[in-house]
Amino acid sequence: MRPDEIKGLISRLENLGAKGVRVKAAGKYPVARRTPVQDVAMYQNNGTERITPSRFVERAEAKGGWDKLINNAGEAYLKGGGDIALLKAGSKIASDISDMCDRIDTGQLKASFVAGVL
Repeated sequence: MRPDEIKGLISRLENLGAKGVRVKAAGKYPVARRTPVQDVAMYQNNGTERITPSRFVERAEAKGGWDKLINNAGEAYLKGGGDIALLKAGSKIASDISDMCDRIDTGQLKASFVAGVL
């Protein structure tokens, strides 16, 4: 590698260390309370004293092979793929969670999972 290529790789590696991928349930329910969908996702996944936990996030992770996906995204980022490489991995994770989500019949929770790069 040329020195400028090494400097670019080092720069991308430093930037990658500060990056993160977040998957969240976006939006609010169109009811009087305007409950954030993210809160409903947490209640449904983790449970409450009145809601049995579903653990759909954990089940999606167990099925999804996310470690390999994230490693591949990190490699793609370092090769110059930028945030798009991370966003693609996050989008796949969001899709896996949506597929595994087995709560709330309206479909709003399943449709709300989105990824972003921090």
